[in-house]
Amino acid sequence: MRILIVGAGIVGFNLAQELSKEGHDIAIVDQDAERMRRISDTLDVLSVVGNACFPSILVKAGIKTMEMVIAVTEKDEINLLVCFLAFKFNVDKRFARIRNEEFTEKNRIFQPEELFIDQTINPGDIIIDTIHKIISTPGVVNVAEFAEGEILLREFDIPAEAPIAGKKIQELSGVSAMDSFVIVAIVREGKLVIPGAEDVIQPGDKIYTIVDKEFLPFLLPMLNKTVEEVAKVVIYGANPLSINLAKTLEEKIRDLSIIEPSREKANQAAEVLSKCVVHHGSGTDLNLFNDINMQDADFFLSLSDDDEPNILSALLAKKHGAKRALVITNDPEYLPILDSIGMDITINPRLITVSAILKHLRKGIVMSVFKLIEDAEVMEIGVDAKSSIVDKKIAKVKFPEHAMIGALLRKGEMMVPTDDIEIKAGDSVIVVALPDAIVKIEKLFGSKRNFLPFG
Repeated sequence: MRILIVGAGIVGFNLAQELSKEGHDIAIVDQDAERMRRISDTLDVLSVVGNACFPSILVKAGIKTMEMVIAVTEKDEINLLVCFLAFKFNVDKRFARIRNEEFTEKNRIFQPEELFIDQTINPGDIIIDTIHKIISTPGVVNVAEFAEGEILLREFDIPAEAPIAGKKIQELSGVSAMDSFVIVAIVREGKLVIPGAEDVIQPGDKIYTIVDKEFLPFLLPMLNKTVEEVAKVVIYGANPLSINLAKTLEEKIRDLSIIEPSREKANQAAEVLSKCVVHHGSGTDLNLFNDINMQDADFFLSLSDDDEPNILSALLAKKHGAKRALVITNDPEYLPILDSIGMDITINPRLITVSAILKHLRKGIVMSVFKLIEDAEVMEIGVDAKSSIVDKKIAKVKFPEHAMIGALLRKGEMMVPTDDIEIKAGDSVIVVALPDAIVKIEKLFGSKRNFLPFG
C-alpha cells in the first residue's frame, strides 16, 4: 500500500518505521529539515521537506498516487487541512491525530466524515481511559484489551508476600482459577521472557497476564492485591488532559486535587471544575505537599506537558508518602530510565497514538497488536478457514520458539490453551511473541499483516 505520513515527530517516525518494515511504500512530509535528515538516514522512505498545507508539497510527496494519508503533526488545524486536501486529491483513506475535544467529543458539531476524515485518533481520550482502568485495578502497571474488551492483558508487579511468588508455572496450572488466566510473559531485571512450565515466579518480577474480564477479581488475591477504595488522587498540571480527567473523576474520588504552577491556568481550571480543589503551586513545593497531606494520596498523577517537572514531582510525591505515582513522558527515551528508578507507571502519549493508529489499520489475520518491551508483541489473530492450522490440535501445531498461545476466544468464551484443544475457523487467538518469532507466527497463521479497507 502507498501511504503518505504528514508529520515526522515521534509519532510519524514510529509509524514510518513500522509500516515500511511491513513492506508498504511510505512517503513522509515535515517542515523540520533536521527531523527529515534523521528519517532519510535511518529509514527507506521518501522524505520531503516542506509545509504540507501547500498542495505543491503534497504533489511532490506523491499524493496523487497515494492510497492513504495519515496526518500526525502537532497542530490539529494542519491535520484537518491535510485530510481535506487529501480528499481533493482523491486519496481513499484519511487518518488524523486530533487533540481538541471540539472535534472528538460526543456532542461535536461535525462528524469526522464531514471533515473528510475516516478515523480520528485523540491521545487524550485513550490516556484518560487507560488511567481509569489503572486506578480501578489494584497493583496494575499496564493495561490492554483484546476481543472487544472480553480478554484483558494486565501487567502486575509481584511482591514477596504474593501467594504465587516462588511457584513454578506448572504448579499454578493446578489452581482452579487458572482456567481463566494465563501468565504469558515475565519481566525480570528489565528483560522479558516467555515462560515455560519450569519457570519460577520470583518476588520483584513483573508479569503479563491474560485474563477473562469476569475473572479479574479472582486473580487479584493470588497477587496479594486487594480491592481498596481509591479515596485521594493528586494531579500535577492543569492542562486540557488533566482537566478532562478530573471532570470524569469528580463523582468517583472523594478527595481530588490539582497542583498547577501557572496562576492563570489554575484559575481557569478552578472555573470549570466543581468538586476538584485546584492549588496554585509547583510540583516540588514540599510545604504544599504537607498542606494537602500527600502521605494520604492513593495516586499521584504527573500529567503536565513538561517531562522533567513530571518526573521530579512524581519522585518527590513518592518520597512524601504517595502510594503510587503515574508519569506522562512525551520523550520515549525516558521510559527505560523511569523503569530503572522504580517509577510505578509510565505513559507515553506518542507511542499510545502509534499503537492506536496501527490498531485501526490492522485487518483480518492480525486484528490488534500491543507492544511490550524489547519489541515483543501480543497479537490478536483471527483464524481463517483456509489457514493450515484449522482443525488441528494445539499439540500438533509446530509453534515457533519464543512464542506462545495465551488464549483462544470462541463464540465469546475465553479458553485457556491445552494440547487437546482444536483450533477452529472463526476463533480469535491471543499470541505472545518475541521479535524473532513474529514473522514465523504470521506465516503459521497463513498471511502477512494487511490493512483494513474502510467503507
